[in-house]
Amino acid sequence: KIKNFSILPGSELKLLKGLKVGCSGIITATCNVTANLSRKVYDDYINKKEQVHNNKLCNVRMAFDKYNLISGLHTYLSEKDDSFQNLLPPLSLLDDLDKKKLLEELNKLDFNYKLLKVA
Repeated sequence: KIKNFSILPGSELKLLKGLKVGCSGIITATCNVTANLSRKVYDDYINKKEQVHNNKLCNVRMAFDKYNLISGLHTYLSEKDDSFQNLLPPLSLLDDLDKKKLLEELNKLDFNYKLLKVA
């Protein structure tokens, strides 16, 4: 409740709950790929609409949480843009098995590059 002060949880898993207790939104690395879904959850909350996107948003975040977050994001994004293959040690892309698991899980959630459009 401090003037000019915002609280931003660091995970999509806390977006809706945070909004309900007065947070302003979220700040999270995975918003590089979940911004569209996150924005829908935010807008639906602000507009007092039924939450139909939060479950998918949380499931996508949980898929990435099974791995090193930055490695998982770079692995996912490198499927479309080779520049994301560049990581500084000690980080690296996911190995082939983990990459396959991540991409399969995201596919099951019907989460794909089309969702990467700017919110």
